[in-house]
Amino acid sequence: MKNNEFQILLIDDDEDDYVQIRDLFSDLTHNKYRLTWKSSFRDGLDALIRNQEQSAFDACLLDYQLGEHTGLDILAEVQKLDSACPIIFLTGLGDFDLDVKAMQTGASDYLVKSALTSQLLERSIRYSIKHASDLRELHENRALILQQDRLASLGLLASSLAHEIGTPLGIIRSRAELAEKKAKDSGANSTSLRDDMSVIVTQIDRISKLVHSLLHLSRGGPSGNTSAVDLHQVIEDVVNLIRPELDKKNIHLDLVLEQPVLVQAEAGPLGQVFLNLFVNAVHAIDEAVKTGHARDHGIELRVESIQGQSPADRKTLITLADTGCGISAKNISQIFKPFFTTKDVGVGTGLGLATSYKLVQSWGGTISVRSKEGKGAKFSITLLQKG
Repeated sequence: MKNNEFQILLIDDDEDDYVQIRDLFSDLTHNKYRLTWKSSFRDGLDALIRNQEQSAFDACLLDYQLGEHTGLDILAEVQKLDSACPIIFLTGLGDFDLDVKAMQTGASDYLVKSALTSQLLERSIRYSIKHASDLRELHENRALILQQDRLASLGLLASSLAHEIGTPLGIIRSRAELAEKKAKDSGANSTSLRDDMSVIVTQIDRISKLVHSLLHLSRGGPSGNTSAVDLHQVIEDVVNLIRPELDKKNIHLDLVLEQPVLVQAEAGPLGQVFLNLFVNAVHAIDEAVKTGHARDHGIELRVESIQGQSPADRKTLITLADTGCGISAKNISQIFKPFFTTKDVGVGTGLGLATSYKLVQSWGGTISVRSKEGKGAKFSITLLQKG
């Protein structure tokens, strides 16, 4: 904890209190504290609301008496925002009922100003920040586990559905081939029938290919056990699933692939990572079209090898670039955080990229993004090569 710097927001309408707390901070040497003072209810609440986007403050010291309002009013407003900034409640006199009420409304600690010391203030801030960080991590991990459970359930459903569809498709294909053979054997005037049977067989094969890709993608949630994964096969399975959506929206797809390569990953989860990126790219292109950028749109997926100092250091770089609406400078630093989404309510959970980030990291890889608003986005993934 030595030599850390913390940004502290003080909301208090009494200048004497501000001077007292500023002086207490000046006595501390282990860490550096930068104090920002807001002297009214409105200014203090606005600062906390802005902090939701800017994360300017590590903790807030909030006085109980704020003119016609109280600190409890601010606590109630901030609780609606699900703020990540811990708030330490300050009051002039000890009051057990007020202490309990402040904690129930979301305060992380309760301090009496007349009993404040530099050490007590520092310890309260330090513990409150740590507690808020632990709660946030617990909340994020719980959400990611639920997301993985949902993916596993969907995978089980998809696997069962694939088998249920696969059996009748096999029977239909066999009968179509038999009818095609009978039409051929019957001789004259059977060309049209043979052509119809050939179309049926071709379309059944197309459905079977989609089912096969869905089955590959749904097999196995994250297990923590990496293996040598055929990267091109995973890409092919995902492209089979996403291509009908691309064709429907007139989005052209460019695949720039090197020779087949094995990477360190898990096949099913890696497919989910690529599917997340494709879905986000399609959404970004949809948004660009809505805002009047209706030019030809496309997605490029490129795979290339990165040579290391030794064979064990060889990596594969996968980039997926789109011509969509891009990501603003304000949002790009948040893009891999759980629950962050720019999609409408009910469209996105904000967990797709967060889950992808954790998966790629767990395989010893990296994932990053470069983008300018209105200029599309480019996601880059590096994975270790195997074999």
